[in-house]
Amino acid sequence: MKILEIKELITEKRNQIETLVNKAKEEVRDLSDAENAEIQQLKDEIEEKRNEITKLQEEMEKNIPNINFEEKRNKNISSNKMKNNYSLVKEIRQALDENKKSITAPAETRTVTVNGENGVHDEVVETEIQGILAPLYANSILTQLGARWYTGLPMGDISIPLMNSNTVGWEGEIDEAPSTGNTFTSVKLTPHRLTAVISISKTLLAEDTIGVENAIRQDIVKALNAKLEATLFGDEAATTERPAGLFYGVTPSKVETFADVCDLEASVEENNVYGNMQYVLSPAAKAYFRSTVKGNNATGMIYTAGEMDGIPAKVTTNVEKYNFIYGDFSNLVVGSWKDLDIVLDPYTEASKNCVRLIVTALVDFKAVKPFNANTNEQVSAFAFGEVKHA
Repeated sequence: MKILEIKELITEKRNQIETLVNKAKEEVRDLSDAENAEIQQLKDEIEEKRNEITKLQEEMEKNIPNINFEEKRNKNISSNKMKNNYSLVKEIRQALDENKKSITAPAETRTVTVNGENGVHDEVVETEIQGILAPLYANSILTQLGARWYTGLPMGDISIPLMNSNTVGWEGEIDEAPSTGNTFTSVKLTPHRLTAVISISKTLLAEDTIGVENAIRQDIVKALNAKLEATLFGDEAATTERPAGLFYGVTPSKVETFADVCDLEASVEENNVYGNMQYVLSPAAKAYFRSTVKGNNATGMIYTAGEMDGIPAKVTTNVEKYNFIYGDFSNLVVGSWKDLDIVLDPYTEASKNCVRLIVTALVDFKAVKPFNANTNEQVSAFAFGEVKHA
């Protein structure tokens, strides 16, 4: 068994322990004897797997020639140069020549690191570079809104701890100050398959230019991003295949006037949500606010130059027609796992001289409910609106 596979088993066992503990917390009870026994067994199995990794590493070291660090560094530089020349187009073309059904492409950019102890650099770790999804993280409207991305996650469900609130108060001059009383919750992210299908001309694949490479990468990013945003800003329920959209189970507030807009903003601010507040509008909602004045005695429109009355507003066709969202998008968490899987289909569109790429990324997102500092209750960080229409 490879070291990576053993580490994945360790992660699974840790997740099992976490599930048992969280279940007891949710039911507000102590762990049962059976649960404690199961947890102890899982811990023993984890320790056994760690020892197995140590033995494998020792065996590997015995088989590695004793070369000095300078030689390792030179080998790493040479290897890194090769990886800097990584080409998705060449890899697809080679896979087709070898009749391979799929390839794996690096999802994100990583660096070369040097490990060691006591100041001695004894191991050079070579890692992939030229990530396919880097433009997605950098240019997505979700990033512009301030959503929190967690990339390169290990396989399996991931719980991300979040601090909710602090206990702060006035105390007498010599009174003992209480502990801050920080409370924590967590957001559980589960990998879901986000799939896009892209057709590429075989003639285009035959070209070895940076322009062609970038064009294919951009097509992949655009297709995945469009599906991700359409799901996130949609109103469909969660299934085993996809997470629920932000509009799921929500009845948007009817908004016709500037006063309605102010009321909608107040509904979020009354929950003590004061972050980087922004709007996300559908094109139809933008058009409505562009033609709606702020009041009977006002001349300015609600939407002007990318802002809703001074608050930044983004526009995307992935929001349902006539709908819009207002809130603090730092309370939106997005996670992605491992690398991209690309299935190659040279047959379906062979008559068109095209190859189909079925690209799969593992992604999940959750809207975090912050705590109201006054009531210590979970509240929504978003308000959902719908403009007047026929």
